[in-house]
Amino acid sequence: MVNYYGYLLIVILTLIIIGIYLSKFTPKKIRVITVFIVFCMLFRYVSLLIFYLSSNIKYLYVLKVFFFLNLIAVPLLALTALYIFTRKDNINFSYIFIAAAVLIGLYALCIYKCPSLLYNSSSIGYTMFFYRSMYIYWIYIMLNTIILFLTILLMGQKNLNKTGMYLVILSSFATILELVIWLVGITYPLERVVGDMFWVTTLVYGLSRFRKKTVK
Repeated sequence: MVNYYGYLLIVILTLIIIGIYLSKFTPKKIRVITVFIVFCMLFRYVSLLIFYLSSNIKYLYVLKVFFFLNLIAVPLLALTALYIFTRKDNINFSYIFIAAAVLIGLYALCIYKCPSLLYNSSSIGYTMFFYRSMYIYWIYIMLNTIILFLTILLMGQKNLNKTGMYLVILSSFATILELVIWLVGITYPLERVVGDMFWVTTLVYGLSRFRKKTVK
């Protein structure tokens, strides 16, 4: 399982790098938030790789600020993906920057106030979680649930990118399932990265639509 987990981290990092490249083809406002999202995920997965490769607990707590960055990146990624796939040009995309500011503020508060536990797993190396603030994960599940049902409700509209919308549904469902399995105590041999992988894949697909338009 250790080898599989290491390969999975490399796959996700590769997808993130592709996302960084594709972001240059997007309109300015989408590019700004996309670059922020992909760099959040990049810092998270570099820290996960360090956790995976490390044989010493020393200094790993310093990476706490990067370890949980998916809590910011995924909600913003979901909103960006929905904006791209629903093709709602009449919606003011600038509101996402307000959402980003709120999420950053809440994240900073969580990192400062919520203690985390670092432990060593035989399958994935070192990992970390908020051990006295499990409600954070339930809030994250709730956000993904809202995204899931919102996407399903939007599926009946015209001019949608159906493939992208199905990817959003798959990503949110995978994230919910993965976290619920972990929270109820069922043995889960991986760090919670499968949902992230689907979300990054969704973003890469969405950004690739802009590249095709640019090439044309």
